[in-house]
Amino acid sequence: MSDNELADRMMAVKLRLEKKPIEEICQVLGRTEPWFHKWWRRYQEKGPNGLYDQTRTYVHPSRTSPDLERAIVNIRKRLASQKHPDTRYSLVGASSILAELAALHIRPLPSERTIERVLQRNGTTVPKVRLAPSLSKTTYPKPQTDDSNQLHQVDSVGPIYLKGNKQRYYIFTAKDVYDGGVFIKMYRSRQSDVILDFLGEAWKNLGIPAQVQFDNAREVVGWGSAARYLSRLLRLCLRFGVEPILIPPGMPWWDGSVENFNSWFQPRIFQRRYTRVSALQRELLRLQDTVNHQHPQQKLGGLTSAQYRRQHKFHKLPPSYSIPIETVPIAAGRITFIRQVTLSGNIHLLSQTFKVGKRLKGEYVKVILDTRHAS
Repeated sequence: MSDNELADRMMAVKLRLEKKPIEEICQVLGRTEPWFHKWWRRYQEKGPNGLYDQTRTYVHPSRTSPDLERAIVNIRKRLASQKHPDTRYSLVGASSILAELAALHIRPLPSERTIERVLQRNGTTVPKVRLAPSLSKTTYPKPQTDDSNQLHQVDSVGPIYLKGNKQRYYIFTAKDVYDGGVFIKMYRSRQSDVILDFLGEAWKNLGIPAQVQFDNAREVVGWGSAARYLSRLLRLCLRFGVEPILIPPGMPWWDGSVENFNSWFQPRIFQRRYTRVSALQRELLRLQDTVNHQHPQQKLGGLTSAQYRRQHKFHKLPPSYSIPIETVPIAAGRITFIRQVTLSGNIHLLSQTFKVGKRLKGEYVKVILDTRHAS
């Protein structure tokens, strides 16, 4: 059997299951109709096993069969060769390959680790993104999640300039840490009013989370003397029952989920130079739709974020709701600051310094401001 033979048989079955015309399938694969009918008949009689040659070499059960290995490699090549704009953001890793094998009813399905080993043997792996090559060995109090809308991370990319235009633009992203769902929107600035509006739009789209995590940008915590008080953004979160979490200053890798996403999409979306705002906005919508509807995830049982979310009912802001941009009263709730203790035993938050002791130097500590008890 040639390297492409099994992959072509699987693809023919997959396309036919999607109700594609036989003539079109043969044209795409460069095969004859008798060839298609032969393997379609085998598939109907024996299922996926019928797509293999009937005389097969014995393979030790603990090893991946040559046929399956060839299928994995060729699916990887097919995913990587797609050039259509809508597939620019497609994933080519183990989870996407596993989803395609499942769609072809291949049994038994290999694990993602097995697929990764096959890709590694064939020299088609993609290096993993590593944002922080050297992290502190101390324990970081990372928020834990086991379902959607428990924790969102928010970050921005910019400034961005369109070709022939001096106007600055910023791309804001909200990402659900558990299911990977994203909401993306572009603005002309990154002022406080902008991020307030962005949060409102994100909560209309993804729903209101239990916690939302930010860095310590001035539009989040304020600037100068105003940083000693709770900003409009922090007050807004408290008003809607959302607990803000502020990571240590200057340590963006603790916003790793959204930081990784932003690092992943930028080289893809900026392959072309944009001259019109509308064109970039359409591309951002395409990116958002692709990530939410076309990226299967192992932790979700092979479902995409959109498929997983359809199984839940989330509390969302009404589409017509206007988020308040004025300063609102401080509601009862919690604000969490994660800080690293300095060598002199101090931590810094709300533009103030607090002594916690040198015995904790270098350690990460979680400071909770409880507005219900003003402590």
